Amino acid sequence: MDYIEARRALEGLPPLKVKPGLDRVVRLLSHLGHPERAFPAIHVAGTNGKGSVVAMLSSVLTHAGYRVGRFTSPDLIDFRDRISVDDEWISKEEFSQQVDRILPLLTDTQDPPTLYEVLTAIALAHFAARKVDLAVVEVGLGGRYDSTNAVQPILTILTTVARDHTALLGDTIAEIAWEKVGIAKEGVPLVIGDLPPEAEYVAWQECKRVGAELLHVTDVTLKRVGCDWDYADYAVATPDLPESVKIPLIASYQEGNLRLVLKAIEELRNAGLEIEDDAIHSGLAQTIWPGRFEVMSREPLIVLDGAHNAHAVQALAREAVKLFPLKDRRHLLFGVLSDKEYESMAQELFPLFSSVTLTRSRNPRSLEPKQLAAIAMKLGTPYNVIGSVDVGLSAARAGLGRDDALLVTGSLTIVREARPLLVKKV
Repeated sequence: MDYIEARRALEGLPPLKVKPGLDRVVRLLSHLGHPERAFPAIHVAGTNGKGSVVAMLSSVLTHAGYRVGRFTSPDLIDFRDRISVDDEWISKEEFSQQVDRILPLLTDTQDPPTLYEVLTAIALAHFAARKVDLAVVEVGLGGRYDSTNAVQPILTILTTVARDHTALLGDTIAEIAWEKVGIAKEGVPLVIGDLPPEAEYVAWQECKRVGAELLHVTDVTLKRVGCDWDYADYAVATPDLPESVKIPLIASYQEGNLRLVLKAIEELRNAGLEIEDDAIHSGLAQTIWPGRFEVMSREPLIVLDGAHNAHAVQALAREAVKLFPLKDRRHLLFGVLSDKEYESMAQELFPLFSSVTLTRSRNPRSLEPKQLAAIAMKLGTPYNVIGSVDVGLSAARAGLGRDDALLVTGSLTIVREARPLLVKKV
């Protein structure tokens, strides 16, 4: 089986339309010889920020000399980029071999695995085959019933809890938190970020129930002391951690994610992992995580950000006001998936910009931009409707002066389609 055949074999798998369970992924992993038992994992859940935490933490561990598997979602640059070892994507040959191994289970007509469950199994099998020292694994959706919850963690992390995927996770913060804290395991510390009180209470209850230590990130003290378009600099006032660090993730909302990473490093050191300060410095400084307030051009300023829910957009709106030029220089290219709280996202962002170009990605879940146009009209924001990302990006860029700024956001699917066009042309 070659790579094209492997991709075709996955095309017919059901998408995630119902609340996931673990039975299907357990069958896959059993068929593969339980690769998830071959290495310890760091398991990261959260509404927002989990991908950034995974990227920073895996980079630090790689620089500390460990062989590190990383599983994230969705893909942004290439279908294979969500599965990597020491920042090297799974090869087409290795991907095809893993698909070939589980092909008999893909034709289960009674309860076929989803694409995401298959990718999880492939990732864990790849990590076992490459003999990783540990893996840093991002939850895809929720946590309790996510297929990644089959891993064997030595540390779990919960970044944030906010409304998203309400049809699957619940309408309230408490319900959503219950799903996410389902990654807690007996005897395994759970590090939590700054959560809403109701979410923190659910986390405390779950940790008490399963026998996990709950650790709060607030004892890691950071101060942002500098920032340019390349790095954000932080002073660290916490014993046994470096006095200063810098990260290429320049948005100020990354401070909370950085704090979680430093807390995780403290706990991993306590567990016996050797992580020198030099590895922390170099690993953080060399973190690669595209599409998260990623500066693609400076004159004019063009920034990509994968904010895809109301909570993320609120943080992004604060960033746009702080770092972008005056309102009459700010422009927005925006598209969103139809199952998101797009009206509140639009109300948060649109009034901050002098013009908005509304578009949609090729994803079948994409919202028809005419629905966004009705919101822009009510808000009095000048807008333009263009039905594809490539044409929309071209139109949005056409009128930019060198002192203008263009923000491309609303969905990672929008960022995924816009990014290669900017990499080629800027």
